[in-house]
Amino acid sequence: MNPLNDNERLCARAGWLAAAVVAVVLWAGFARAGTVEADAAGRRDLVLRYLKAVYAQDYAEAYKYVSQRDRGAKSEAAYLRENSSLTGAAAELTRRLAERIELGPLSGEIQGDSTTVRFPIRLPDANSAELQELFAGFDPEVLNRLTPKQRGQVLASLDEMSRTGRLPVITGEESLELLREDGRWAVFLNWGEAVRVFFHAEVKDGLPWAFEPLQKMVLARPGETLHAAYRARNLSDRAVTARARHVDTPKEAAAEYLDVIQCFCFLQETLKPGQEKELPLVFRVDWDVPRENKAFHVTYQFYPSDRFPDDAREARARPEGTLEVRVKDHRNAIDDFRSLDLSLGKLRLAPDPRLRSSDPGWLDLALQLDRMDLTRYKDGTSAATVYRGALRPQRFAAVDLQVTGIHGILRKTGAPDRVKNAVGPIRLDFELKPAVTTVVILDLELLDLSDHPGRGYELLIKGYELYQDDKLLQRIPPG
Repeated sequence: MNPLNDNERLCARAGWLAAAVVAVVLWAGFARAGTVEADAAGRRDLVLRYLKAVYAQDYAEAYKYVSQRDRGAKSEAAYLRENSSLTGAAAELTRRLAERIELGPLSGEIQGDSTTVRFPIRLPDANSAELQELFAGFDPEVLNRLTPKQRGQVLASLDEMSRTGRLPVITGEESLELLREDGRWAVFLNWGEAVRVFFHAEVKDGLPWAFEPLQKMVLARPGETLHAAYRARNLSDRAVTARARHVDTPKEAAAEYLDVIQCFCFLQETLKPGQEKELPLVFRVDWDVPRENKAFHVTYQFYPSDRFPDDAREARARPEGTLEVRVKDHRNAIDDFRSLDLSLGKLRLAPDPRLRSSDPGWLDLALQLDRMDLTRYKDGTSAATVYRGALRPQRFAAVDLQVTGIHGILRKTGAPDRVKNAVGPIRLDFELKPAVTTVVILDLELLDLSDHPGRGYELLIKGYELYQDDKLLQRIPPG
């Protein structure tokens, strides 16, 4: 074999170098592809974890996924004060429900260290009658009283609904903005540009109280329902009764875009000597607030009850409206039963159509009738009055009559039979007007679904009738 000459050696070396370069390029391409895939998986995992935490009202967990830029604007302590987390069994059960959230593929271009990701989402419908019944109306107090055995039954039923495809779900498309910080993605909520709501406190006309907001300013993203609170303390050696009002500025913008959902204004408060009390409020800045509205100022003024200002007294003295709620049966399978006893909890009214059944802000009313036999109200004309009272005039968007138990006795056998409770909140838009009696008649219907495998009798709301001063305004379904 002849030794290689110089040209042959150079060619051989060049070939070796070319092969090495190709190998490096291929390795870099594979590495880059793996990095891109890992980065996409990381974004999807982040979005899913954050959405599950918010759905489960586990705000301590949700805060973990918020960007450092947002954390610089709002501390974890402030975030947890403004968002009420579930605890105990309520938290455990709701987290298990949140695990059923599913995301489709994320899309969106990365621009430097930020991206807006869009994705299809499928999540359990917490407003459905089935989940309302299973989770006791998502009432934290009720859920936290469940025994371990009862909690296990709830979870077993949830698993069965998922396994058989009967879990009620909502599907849609959502988006989130993400930031890459120190090589990791985080949810960017842009709290730094949120609307600033400032809270102020005043005591008037010699009221011997100390009164202050627990947070002087809250950053509110449009559409968020947030919590705030004030603290009042009686500095005198006698019991003192006072009343509060709030003054919002800028006045016209606040009236249109700042919703105070729940507050202590115009309510009488009596504090014993030295007594201290926390006074909560729930508020929201509307979705469509104009960009130029950067801040609102809310001032609560406490007066001695006998020195409340005339304008507020006149507003308080404005004639209240009367609300009456009745219940009847729509006649379907009711004749199968000798008796159908309903145990009733409370009546809730939603002043805002965007409130979910688990959200704060519902008006809770104590029923005057806590038990009724539905078979007595099946002729289409008679109805049981479960609530009647005077309320401040305002508009409502939903009604929730909470049925806490159903006990039915069959006519043919005289034996009890299980009835599934599918009674839940319904959309019902009406305005309670001053000096006007508004009557809502809820029309319940008992269905016999035994011809469907695994189902039997179910009770639900068929519709309603709405009257004002004996005039029929609406009937659903139309009669």
